[in-house]
Amino acid sequence: MNKKSIVITLVLGILLFVLPAVFYFFTGSSEESALPEPNISTQTKTVNGITVTLLNATYNNSELQIGYEIKGGGQSENDLGYAFYNEGEPFAETVSGDILKLGDKHYYITTRTDQVRDLPETLNLTFEIKARPNSAEQHNITIPFELVLEKEKS
Repeated sequence: MNKKSIVITLVLGILLFVLPAVFYFFTGSSEESALPEPNISTQTKTVNGITVTLLNATYNNSELQIGYEIKGGGQSENDLGYAFYNEGEPFAETVSGDILKLGDKHYYITTRTDQVRDLPETLNLTFEIKARPNSAEQHNITIPFELVLEKEKS
């Protein structure tokens, strides 16, 4: 191999291995891009080192769905629970949902309940996130959010 071939090989090697690494580490965070665009006015509250930002809510004939970002620990760190109220009256505690890990103790969580059959067209919702850092204790941290939702037309 001549000197020119060695230089070309080194330059190509740098381009193939170094540039992708630089691009990976110095471009925009995938964490932020993983968060969906809010469809409601966002609300943020911090209680006992847990910061929650309510980002999304949908309400229709079959379910109520709430999406929020949480920093300071998610389900595994805080054993999260939920309560749903309409005008102060509880209508659901049992929910399903999804968890998207965004970083260390940083998550996007979606909670859903299908217990919406007897609810009005306009929902005066109080959504409470209940947390307990120690699973041997009762849920001793409550983070409430209030919002008004209109039932989506099918």
